[in-house]
Amino acid sequence: MPASHVTAIQSIYDERSESYDNSHHGVLAEAYIRAAQPKPGKGVLDLACGAGLVSLLAEEKVGKSGQIVGIDISNGMLDVARRKAQQAGSKATFIQHDISDLTGLDILPLGSEGFDLITCAAALVLLPNPEQAIKHWATWLKPGGRLVTDVAAKDVHVPSRILRRISDTLGVSLQWDESWVQSEQSLADLLARAGLDVKKVFLTESFQERRYLVADAGEAFEKAVASPMFRNFGDPAIKDRANRLFVEKFVEEAGSEGVLLDEAKMYMGIAYKV
Repeated sequence: MPASHVTAIQSIYDERSESYDNSHHGVLAEAYIRAAQPKPGKGVLDLACGAGLVSLLAEEKVGKSGQIVGIDISNGMLDVARRKAQQAGSKATFIQHDISDLTGLDILPLGSEGFDLITCAAALVLLPNPEQAIKHWATWLKPGGRLVTDVAAKDVHVPSRILRRISDTLGVSLQWDESWVQSEQSLADLLARAGLDVKKVFLTESFQERRYLVADAGEAFEKAVASPMFRNFGDPAIKDRANRLFVEKFVEEAGSEGVLLDEAKMYMGIAYKV
């Protein structure tokens, strides 16, 4: 990833690290384990491992004879993961690195030609070129090994959706690109173009729900721009205008019912290396 993008993502997730587990990501991690089904004795590479939610659950499945390697760009997140691992008596290895390019890392399970399973949760849209990244990840899979990854379903997150609608007008962009995500098929096509055999892509359950009323629009904006994910929309030079536009679009979308439903749903894909 470009250095400026790496720095921005590092900063965002360093700031979120201590509170990251207090979100829907724990339930998402459990869904990953159900989908990925790590087997005893196998090697798992958890990319964008964050606070170790998927890594440590996977270790429970692979057991002492298995190997877990977690990689993330954020030292803050890794500090949390390592602390949790130490408390749990885990043998998982956590490494700070850009997941876009793992070249040169000495992480393969001893005597193995690749990992049995690679996971990448809630991070694919952060990558400037996800197709290129997945092609690279596939080189770390053994033949028959599988990748499990996801993207947020189209337009499910209310503040993100509305901020995206007003971003061009404000001359401000989101910190990630989800423009290519239109449906489950978008993820299936991406995995196929990366050379993997796609087993299935499916819409998950909602891991978290919130109903927004029109009266909540201003509060929703303030909460969003207080987060490092959307803080650039709260820049004093544009904040008042951004707030006004946000509320206008919110009211427009809420329509006569005056309600918007926010759901944490993902498109989750399972694909194999041929």
